Amino acid sequence: MGIKYYTHFIAQQDGGVEYSEYRGVVELLGRNGLVHGDREIARVLARSFDLEDCDIEVLQWQQLH
Repeated sequence: MGIKYYTHFIAQQDGGVEYSEYRGVVELLGRNGLVHGDREIARVLARSFDLEDCDIEVLQWQQLH
């Protein structure tokens, strides 16, 4: 079982004009510990979307209990 987070973020490829906005619950599977900081959650989300972590702007995130 993974750790669940509510996330609200924008994904925009470097230099692109268009962006996609996402919000909802994501479950991080295979993680031994909690995510610490916006940049770490951005790296995890970027891998899921096949983007670079700089392409993700995290607006809000919080661990769900």
